[in-house]
Amino acid sequence: MRIILYAAIAFPLLVIDCLLLSTLPAVVTRFYSWQELIQPLGGVFAYAVAHIFIRKPERLYLWAHEFTHLILAKLFFKSIHGFHITSRDGGRVVIDGTNVWIDLAPYIFPLYNLLVLGVASFLRPAPPWGTTTYLVGTGFLFAMHLTFSFEGFIHGQPDLRRSGRFFSLTLVLLFLTGIGPLLLAPGAGGGWGGVEKLYPFWGRTVIETGRKLFLWGGSFHF
Repeated sequence: MRIILYAAIAFPLLVIDCLLLSTLPAVVTRFYSWQELIQPLGGVFAYAVAHIFIRKPERLYLWAHEFTHLILAKLFFKSIHGFHITSRDGGRVVIDGTNVWIDLAPYIFPLYNLLVLGVASFLRPAPPWGTTTYLVGTGFLFAMHLTFSFEGFIHGQPDLRRSGRFFSLTLVLLFLTGIGPLLLAPGAGGGWGGVEKLYPFWGRTVIETGRKLFLWGGSFHF
């Protein structure tokens, strides 16, 4: 029953995801320069090289994954009975109960990105090499998060199966798409002021795109 309910919720989430993703390129190119966008892509490329040709940073990701479970469990006042990370068995947090937010938190929240974002926010204004380092590092860390999250969906991790992979995918995609432009703020010329303008503009763009799509669909008569 829970899976069916979440599947029903997933359909409108999927529509929102599609609208967000379709309008994202126009939004980010309006508020960020090409240089500010290319640098994170350089970090994505660097991660791809490291992942494929050097070594997958699996242990590094596991720490963030399990620690995010732990943080959310504490926020929901759950008792923690164990916290284990091993090379052979992966990671595990033993708690006295779970919910959809505890299950999906490691996929929704890119912990390393958020930690670096918090630190960088206190170091502005930064020198040019500092902003470049931040943007490249952000791309690297976000690519790592996306890669291991994708593998989790492919392998059908229990965290994702409990609420259904379809619902989990739509909710994770919603959060990751929404948080993407935010992660660039400390390395961008517009800083947080640009972000304050970006999200209202993005919201209006999504609504207008949805309205046009609805009118286009309504123009067909069967």
